[in-house]
Amino acid sequence: MAWFKKNALTAVLITALSPVSLSYADIGNTPVVGGIFNSSEVLKNQITNSLSYSTRFARDMTLFTIGGMTLEAYLLTLPLDSKTKTKVMAQLADPTYAIPLGYFLYQFYDRYTGISDEDQFKAYLKTVYDDMALKGFEHSLFSIQDKAVEDVSKHNKDQAHQEGLKVDGDFIASMVTVYDALFQVGEWQDMDRLPDQYTYLTKSDNDLALVKKIQPIVVGILAQVANGMDDGDMKSAVLAIIDDHQPEHADKINNRAQAITISLIDFVRLNVLKAYRQFVYIDERQDRLNRWLQTTFDSDPEQVIKFLKSQQDRRFAVQITVDGLQQGLMEGLVDPGKPFIKTAYQAHLDHQRITPQFEHAQPEHVQDTRFLQILSEQIYKDPHYLPFFKRLYAEHTDSIARVGVSSTPTISVRNLPIIKTGAKVSGELGTGIPNFHFVDRHEDRAYYFFGNDALQLDRLMQSNKVQTMFDRLTHLKTLNCNAQYDWNAQTSYDALVNLGAGEALRDFGEKRCLRELNERAEVEQELTKQRQSLINNIDSYQSLPVWDFYTRVTRKWKIEQDLQSYAKLDGKGMPDYTLIYNPWPDHFAHFVGPFSDEIIMPTGELNRLDYWIGEVEKSFQNAGIYENTLFGMAGDHGLSPVYHTLNPEKAIFIPLEAKLGYPLIISKISSDEGEGPKITNALNYPSNKNIDVVVASTAGGNFMLDMFNSKKGWATQPTYEELIQWEPLSSPAGSKVDIIAETLNYLDESLDYMAVRNAICDEKNCEVRIIANRNGQRQDEVIRKQGDRYFYQSLTGKETLLGVQTLNPYLPEPNKQEFEQFGQLIDKCLHKPEQSQPATWCNSAEWRELTRFTARPDSVVELAQLYAEDRAGTINLFPRDGIGYNTKVPGRHAGESYLEKDAFIGFWGKPIGDNAVPLSIEANGSLAPTLYEYLTGQPVNAGENGWGYPSLLNKLDIR
Repeated sequence: MAWFKKNALTAVLITALSPVSLSYADIGNTPVVGGIFNSSEVLKNQITNSLSYSTRFARDMTLFTIGGMTLEAYLLTLPLDSKTKTKVMAQLADPTYAIPLGYFLYQFYDRYTGISDEDQFKAYLKTVYDDMALKGFEHSLFSIQDKAVEDVSKHNKDQAHQEGLKVDGDFIASMVTVYDALFQVGEWQDMDRLPDQYTYLTKSDNDLALVKKIQPIVVGILAQVANGMDDGDMKSAVLAIIDDHQPEHADKINNRAQAITISLIDFVRLNVLKAYRQFVYIDERQDRLNRWLQTTFDSDPEQVIKFLKSQQDRRFAVQITVDGLQQGLMEGLVDPGKPFIKTAYQAHLDHQRITPQFEHAQPEHVQDTRFLQILSEQIYKDPHYLPFFKRLYAEHTDSIARVGVSSTPTISVRNLPIIKTGAKVSGELGTGIPNFHFVDRHEDRAYYFFGNDALQLDRLMQSNKVQTMFDRLTHLKTLNCNAQYDWNAQTSYDALVNLGAGEALRDFGEKRCLRELNERAEVEQELTKQRQSLINNIDSYQSLPVWDFYTRVTRKWKIEQDLQSYAKLDGKGMPDYTLIYNPWPDHFAHFVGPFSDEIIMPTGELNRLDYWIGEVEKSFQNAGIYENTLFGMAGDHGLSPVYHTLNPEKAIFIPLEAKLGYPLIISKISSDEGEGPKITNALNYPSNKNIDVVVASTAGGNFMLDMFNSKKGWATQPTYEELIQWEPLSSPAGSKVDIIAETLNYLDESLDYMAVRNAICDEKNCEVRIIANRNGQRQDEVIRKQGDRYFYQSLTGKETLLGVQTLNPYLPEPNKQEFEQFGQLIDKCLHKPEQSQPATWCNSAEWRELTRFTARPDSVVELAQLYAEDRAGTINLFPRDGIGYNTKVPGRHAGESYLEKDAFIGFWGKPIGDNAVPLSIEANGSLAPTLYEYLTGQPVNAGENGWGYPSLLNKLDIR
């Protein structure tokens, strides 16, 4: 990271470090020696492999600045209470106190402040549209009178985000207060080497004593916050947390004051350690690089030339993950010839006309689809509408999957780590995160990740030893912009901070990421000149005659100085690998609907996304490295509109209790979509034993029931045969309930289908039963998996629930060759296989190719893999199109419709050749392995080294 953030100071720094510069024409005339991966191997095997993360290897704090001030001067500006400020200032002379604090404050001050709160996208729109046009494009999230934030609060948005997090002096003062209280209680302060991982709080006596010590401080901070808040739900929630701090609530299960304290301690300590590691890495890498350059120059100058030339031609990768990005929608918006928009609008009209026969409600927010109607009726020509996506589809259609696959259920917490890491959910080195909620029966702990349990996601990934791209690429320069799972990123912008601040301060994370890239782009231009100058100077030095001793010595001194200057600047250049996460298309589509004006208008979220991707591209162009950069992007799922809502918990269990004549013990571990987050005490969470059923809902499109009546014990997931003989805890002896039939009866036509284990499942073998009513008749179908072979059949007649013989109306009709292929695959996969002969079953590739023509892409394979992870719930309920389970808002995902399953995955950039193989249907999990293989040249094989998905690089015709 650059220590000076002002442009003028950066320019001075670059000038001071620069040797004689050469023109870019000279650079182009220098032949490449050693191959594009030469320098990467040197960095990996000779430089970064020796890094120690020593706590003794740290920057001189007298040179360290925060916001252009010394640490001491900056701390004096914070609104700390006098006692804390005196205590903090007294300890600054202790480097073990001051250095971690300095790095931590740099991370939260210099990285998150110093940028205008202006809505940059709106400012851009005002340069390309006049006020009259923008007035016509107004909606609840955009107003030319700057009322958008007020209008956002009119929706049923979660209470935690209405006001938005502010990274200001009060926020940072709170962090300093907690840091000071925590000082020297973390074990790593007294170590010579920083630990490889953060150790989360446990129930040890020391940790519990620490929580008890910090809790009054946290409650005091919350009380100050509450004093400055207007009356309302948010203030009431804060006051309720404070009330839990009272002595009479000390032993309360899930004490919220204690829960917040535990989460805050882990958040602060983790971020202090992460920041410390990042800065130590940068300093130590700089030192090691300089040593290697100097030593190698003495012994083998030609090797330094090869290294520098390889750096000139090295590869770059940008991985963009967009929450809720659906391929079919994007293609339909840029190509009026596709049927998507007309089909979507007609479906919208159809759903509005239908009144379900079952008891239901409607979302409070009425979807505004004026623009969808316009697009369905006429060709919309506007050069400022989705210019990046128009160019993307025009130039790289073949490298965009026609159908993307989001794994089942189509939920962010499951699919985001898949996209970012390329790991699958189940098995060794898998994420182990099957849903937005689950019950871990081995530790008797329920997780729900909308709330403070979000901090547990990194711990779960860590415990499963999932390898992130940052873990795999520690030898390269890496940048994380607003994504989770970034422990080994060298520079990072926190995902939770971005989510907390980004709703109220539009473009919060995007502006900070772009500032980072633009500053690095300027440095990269200078590094390019420096490398070429060094190459020429070393080459010239080697050609000097031996007898010209004075010239050789002085030239050598100059080159050694230039190598040192280059090593100092190198870490501030463009990242070799950049991960960017954008949550907003999903975040807002839940509350306004995925095809609403707020999403698809020129002032909507998708055009905002288009703008920011274009700005990121410009930074790589300005850096002079665009020719060598491969861009890849994936969505974690799509979204589907909701017109009618239903609460399965009430629909099933209220009448069932009345029928049975005794109460059922039900525990709900989630919020309904549109409600606020939940707080869970990470050290004192409630048990799930002595409960009949745990229920949870996800994003309106998935509802989970966890049952506990397996004959093998409480910790084992029951199968279908056990579920039809369910014994509630209060049931009379010998009385059994067919919970499958009862659930089906009470949900009836609202249910798309339910999925249950027909037999015990693991990664290699599984049997899943899917059940639903169709026209008043029960349908039971089974999917069997053995290795990579899959068998699908109906137990009650014709296979209908997955629609594998029905073409997708959102997609263009297949041509003659495709239609013949579709028919042949139906015959091969559905009609010819014999149940007792797995060799006759179709494999995953064949089933995937068949289902790409249908409205349920990859349905057979995804459902067969749903229960490979044991924690994936007992019964998974998926609602019919247009219906949302446990939701208050008009946008859903986590279901099994095409609109939810079709996640965008595509690649672009100059490295892609003219003979790319068209991508037909691909899983979003192939994004990371493709970019990894491009960057490193190392082949990726699914099932090996933690990779759960294949690389698609061989299809991109890389130049």
